[in-house]
Amino acid sequence: MLSVQSNSRYFYLIISLFFKIVINIFLVFYIAKNVSVADFGSFSLAFLIYSLCVLLIDYGFNLKGLVLNKNNKETVNHEISSMISAKIILVILMCLVLFLFLRISNYNSETDLNILILCFASIPNSFGLFFLNKFKIINRYDKESVGFILQGFVLLLSVAMFNYYGKDEVIWYIYSILLSKLIFFAYGLFSYIRNDYFEFKIAGINMAIESIRYSFPFAMHLILGALIIYIDTLVLSSLSDLNNVAIYQSGMRIIMASLLISVIISDAFIPLISNSFSSSKKVKNSMMSLFEFILLFLFLVVITLFFFKKTIIILLYSLDYIELEKYIIYIIGIISLRYIGVVPGILLTSFGKQNIRANAVIISVLFSIVLNYIFIPRFNIEGAFLSSFISHLILNMIYMYYALKIVSLIKLDQYKLLFLLILICFGLQYFVFSDSINFLIITVILNLIIIIGYVLYRNIHKKLSI
Repeated sequence: MLSVQSNSRYFYLIISLFFKIVINIFLVFYIAKNVSVADFGSFSLAFLIYSLCVLLIDYGFNLKGLVLNKNNKETVNHEISSMISAKIILVILMCLVLFLFLRISNYNSETDLNILILCFASIPNSFGLFFLNKFKIINRYDKESVGFILQGFVLLLSVAMFNYYGKDEVIWYIYSILLSKLIFFAYGLFSYIRNDYFEFKIAGINMAIESIRYSFPFAMHLILGALIIYIDTLVLSSLSDLNNVAIYQSGMRIIMASLLISVIISDAFIPLISNSFSSSKKVKNSMMSLFEFILLFLFLVVITLFFFKKTIIILLYSLDYIELEKYIIYIIGIISLRYIGVVPGILLTSFGKQNIRANAVIISVLFSIVLNYIFIPRFNIEGAFLSSFISHLILNMIYMYYALKIVSLIKLDQYKLLFLLILICFGLQYFVFSDSINFLIITVILNLIIIIGYVLYRNIHKKLSI
């Protein structure tokens, strides 16, 4: 029964991941192909601020909710009611901060409007995701999947309709996003209210403030963790023009697309490890296996990006963004550091070390701010990438230092198969393949075969070892 529940969990998480990719990644690529570089810079800046607003309202409550499955129904509903009240307070705070930010910024009126509408859309998006995320507590991963499917369908349909009637300006894409978020919220709220396990109620202000205080480490990790990626764009937008913002953000979107698999891994493993941390041997084996899989996936992504950089840039964007090819090493470096930090991050969260994660992120963000103001005036776009890389390196060093005190992840004998597969893939790309769409398709298929074959081999090897 446990195996069936586990398989269904991963199935629904994969469905959610797919539609997150459609909603948050491919839509951005589609918009980049259909508007000017400067307009895409305006949209990217607005979408970035929207993402920060979502994180502020979320305040780590979704991450915190993943560890509530150890509690009874009364405790769970008590916690959720205080979170709802806290989120209302955070919405008010977000509106005040947004008002002050737009007052002191020097963006054009079109960009200000884009920011306002998308930030408003962050409210229904955050609450909708909050309600659906809580179904994971009772192992109803399907609810979130259905929500993302509905949101993706509404988004794609509205974009298609607007394009059909010739509405291809940035503002119409933003209206489509707003509509999809409102539908997503309605479904999430309706599903939550109708479920017998949950009770919809709003707690008093004292409980809300207590919830904000208790969730502070979760919030700081998420918000400041995002700032490591976003602060570069904010500084770049204040020191440069929207064209440079567009080029830089196009690179960051490739990074974010590559990192979506890390989100599903964290969502799946944090509750699992939280419930198993008393068994150190089980945790160690699980984390070592996960770390090996992540390294395999990472190297396949890195090899693909490095050898097909030009084809991927033109495929996702256009020749107007070919300048991004110069910064591919930075992009690969940031992706590598983010993936290597996944397992240490899971360990720290699952073992109640969220304060360490929060402090590590604060240190990294402070470095990022200083480095951005040093490097961007001197190196422009490259300065933003360089600042991001160094900040992620600092973050990973702190994560790894404390995570290795919990579980040792380094066991070279276990990685022999991994090294062999990487060597074969690198040899094929270097000596046989070339940067073209046909070889890219072959590489993607080959990568899928390698991942599936690796998982099957490890499962068979595990059963034979028992």
